[in-house]
Order: sequence, then C-alpha cells, then structure tokens
Amino acid sequence: MNFSDQISRLARAHQLGAELSADMQTWRDSTPYGARASIAEDRLSWELRLRVTRSPPLADWGFRFGEAVNHLRATLDNLVVAIARQSGVTDEKQLKALVFPICGTPKEWKSRQKTLVCLPDWCRNALEQLQPFQRPEHGGTLDQDLLLVLRDLDNSTKHHLQVKPDLAPQTIRHAPSVEFETEEGAAASMPPETEVMVAPFEDGAALLRHRTSGRIKSVQGQYNITAQVQVVSPDGRPHGVTDLLAALWEYTRIVMGHVISAAEQAEGRSGA
Repeated sequence: MNFSDQISRLARAHQLGAELSADMQTWRDSTPYGARASIAEDRLSWELRLRVTRSPPLADWGFRFGEAVNHLRATLDNLVVAIARQSGVTDEKQLKALVFPICGTPKEWKSRQKTLVCLPDWCRNALEQLQPFQRPEHGGTLDQDLLLVLRDLDNSTKHHLQVKPDLAPQTIRHAPSVEFETEEGAAASMPPETEVMVAPFEDGAALLRHRTSGRIKSVQGQYNITAQVQVVSPDGRPHGVTDLLAALWEYTRIVMGHVISAAEQAEGRSGA
C-alpha cells in the first residue's frame, strides 16, 4: 500500500509546528517584556510588576496552532480512508463517513464498528490496539492520553475556529535591595511577607508582593522573567504550545507507523 500522501501531510504538520516555534522564539528574543518594582502609597509594601513593551500576536499563534492540530487529525483520518480505497472500497458515502476512531471507552469503540466494517480485518485490529481505553493506566483521561488530547483539541478548533493561548510567566528571578526609612523598620520587616500572584500577561500586572512592617524608602535590584506560551485544552488544563505540538506530532507518527506496519505484514501474508 502507498501512504505517501499521509506521510506528506504529517511532514506538513511538523513544518507548521516548527515555523510557529521559530516565530515565538523571534518574539522572545526581541525582549518584549520584563519587570519593574513599585512601592505602595503607604510605603508598607512593594510589588514586582510585569512590563510589556510589545504584545505577542496570540490570535495568530492560536490560529496556527489549531491549523497544525487539524493537519495531524486529518492525517489519521486520511490514513484509514486510503486503506479503504486501496482495499477496494468505492462507495463514496462509506468513505465520507470514515474517520480514524479515537475512543476512551470500550462502549464508544463498539459504537464505531458500523462505520469501520468496510475496512479489512487487519486494519480494524490495528486500530483497536491503538485505542486509549486499551491503556488502563491512562484511564481514558484527556490529560494522560495524547490521542484523546488530539481528538478534543481538533474538535475545539473546529467549533471555535481557533484556540486562544495564554502567555503565562514560567520563572521569575529577582535580586531586590530594599532600603527602609529607619533601622527599626528594617529589623521588624525581616523576612518580608511574600505573595506570588497569578496574573494575566498584561503591562502592569502584579507578579509578586512583599509586605513589610517598616516604611520602605526605596527598592532597587535586577529582575528577570521568562514566560511560556500556553494553550488551554478542553479540560481546562494549560499546556506549553510548542511542547504539546511536538508531543502530538511524535505520537501521531507512532500511531501511523503501527498501522502502516500492520498493512505491510498483511501484504506479506497475502503475497506469500
């Protein structure tokens, strides 16, 4: 069997992910964000605030992320359609109904059998072996099985046109030097009460807050923040965009390899 079209589509998905990753890195390298310290009016606390000088093109990145996900899902769908065609199926209604099944439960798998009946036995067996419900250690959960992640992300991008990544701070490094108005205030403020904030990626958003017992005269120091572009999956969990795409692509490649290997074995048996 010839699967060159499906392999080309998989390569295209990889290219889309690589281009997206490169564009994100170019944006990061331009130093578009940083941090600055600000003292409260009562001078009994100071905050580390995000400084954004150039906003990221999140809408564009989200659209391109969705496009790469759609390519991966379509690669698997086209794979089973190609197998059906090369096995002699010509009924366009049957072919149109065919999709690569991704089932979290045996019941869901059973409900798909009617549309898969046109596939050869070896193919149905190979597809069943790949199903998420076959791995009880994953429990058929979205956060642990990449086929389910791919399925649900693909459905999300179709219904909402694109996903919307959030840019979340990943690490914050700061070496502050705080000067107090009095020595007594400095002594009473050690160590300061520190609060880490969950903030949107917006200019002026508070990242850290330090409360003191003594009045603050000035705050100096070096501050550095690194961030990760994240996408929120349908179950509400955030994932790094480039890490998730790389994992989805690799797992799709493994899934395709399993089915193609089964096809080659079936051809070998028929030719023997």
